[in-house]
Amino acid sequence: MKRPLRMLTGWACIALSFALVILIGVGVFDPVGSAGGRGSLTPVLVGLLPSVSFGIALFALGVWLITTARKP
Repeated sequence: MKRPLRMLTGWACIALSFALVILIGVGVFDPVGSAGGRGSLTPVLVGLLPSVSFGIALFALGVWLITTARKP
């Protein structure tokens, strides 16, 4: 992959990860465990774990693509 394309792809990954975090915050993605245990927040956090971990992985991929594109 060429450097400008790698940089562009990295910035796109970072932008998509921020968009995913915003969509999770707005409530577009409902947690799987929200209907269960009403007295505990643990099922809600476990339900959001796949979405949040995907956003973190996408952000890390974008940072990796940008840093490897800047090396001579």
